[in-house]
Amino acid sequence: MQSITSTRLGEIYVRSESDIVRVRERVRQIARDMNFDPTTQIKITTAVSELTRNIFEYAKQGAISLAVAERGARDTGLMITSRDDGPGIEPDSLQSILRGNYRSESGLGVGLTGTRRLMDEFDITTAPGEGTRIRVVKWLPPQRASEVRSRIGELQAGFGADTNESAVEELQQQNKDLISVLAELEEKREQLERLNEELQKSNAGLNEANTKLREVAQMKEEFLALTTHDLRSPLTVISGVINFFTSGRLGALSPEQSKMVAMMERNTGSLIELVNDLLDASKLESGTLRLDLVSTDLHILISELGENVLPLAREKALTFKESLSSELPQVRADRTKLRRIFVNLLSNAVKFTPRGGTVEVSAEQESDWVRVSVRDTGIGIAAEDLPRLFDKYEQARTRSSRSEKGTGLGLYITRQLVELHGGTITVESELGKGSTFSFTLPIVGNSERGTRNDE
Repeated sequence: MQSITSTRLGEIYVRSESDIVRVRERVRQIARDMNFDPTTQIKITTAVSELTRNIFEYAKQGAISLAVAERGARDTGLMITSRDDGPGIEPDSLQSILRGNYRSESGLGVGLTGTRRLMDEFDITTAPGEGTRIRVVKWLPPQRASEVRSRIGELQAGFGADTNESAVEELQQQNKDLISVLAELEEKREQLERLNEELQKSNAGLNEANTKLREVAQMKEEFLALTTHDLRSPLTVISGVINFFTSGRLGALSPEQSKMVAMMERNTGSLIELVNDLLDASKLESGTLRLDLVSTDLHILISELGENVLPLAREKALTFKESLSSELPQVRADRTKLRRIFVNLLSNAVKFTPRGGTVEVSAEQESDWVRVSVRDTGIGIAAEDLPRLFDKYEQARTRSSRSEKGTGLGLYITRQLVELHGGTITVESELGKGSTFSFTLPIVGNSERGTRNDE
């Protein structure tokens, strides 16, 4: 915080009630000469009136000093200092006054609280039997500061000039100031009314736009659901025909035929996976996807999935491992949706692990939960991609650059399904060192659904 320096303009002694009027008039003149706006002039004169009244009522005499305050190269303002040798203020009372909750029949403290709010800087030094010294500052807007600094000599000369305004003239000036403030308040009120009208119109337009957006979103979801449902039926038929060819019931296929059928099978599988992703994402967004929760043995489920993963792993010479505790409890889960979670994570692990790598599934109990981890020794994920990895349609740049195609929905759906089970999913990864996806599932009997009760 930069210190404040000051250049003295002058001082006015306070010994009688008429001095309150004299101080007020002189300060108003200085504030006007320093080009404070009319509203700020009233704030300053009101503040100094309170300080002067406190001197007269509680100390009987004292002085008001005026100075041009400077802070750094930009800030310039008016500094007002009041001092007296009165009874001072008790520390407890002073704290109540500064907090604004002091109450007294005499009114002591009310003026100080108001002065503090009216001015930009407020500093008080007081103690019982040692009098009171109060320093306040009002800063000018930066664009007016340099002009005032160049006119300090003129301000000092103006302070020394006599003023002969009577109490009646002072009251007249106060009335003019009040009229000016009321006019400004009325203008502000009119501006506020106009702004409120514009805001109401904007809100009405926004509400209408939001309603249309919701209608479009609903139409989009309905269209997506109908389209994916209509696509899945013929794809299922095509898949059945392909299985009929590969079953051998039509006889052995030639090498060329086998190659074409295998290509058809892969592409059909990819389309079915795409349709399932779109359909599940639509259900998740609309909140219509429901779980059929049953007691599930992870040993059996992972063993079945391993049989499906092994052929894919062998194609890339990958090692597939299962590391499950023999005492692993059963979990409460939707078997179909849980299978989907595993398929998404395992297919990603196989897809992004180079030849000769390892894919491992492990599971262990943590209090009322089972933590399942899928670890691979693949290409890994860049640190900047991790925070948004589970976002909708998001794919890590390091992975998409490897020409692997996908909707970017797999991990989004996986996270949503895990959270529907009440669990959480996390990922740890480093480029070139593989990835580990871990998620939690509630064990049978765990009623704390939706939050981890061991954290």
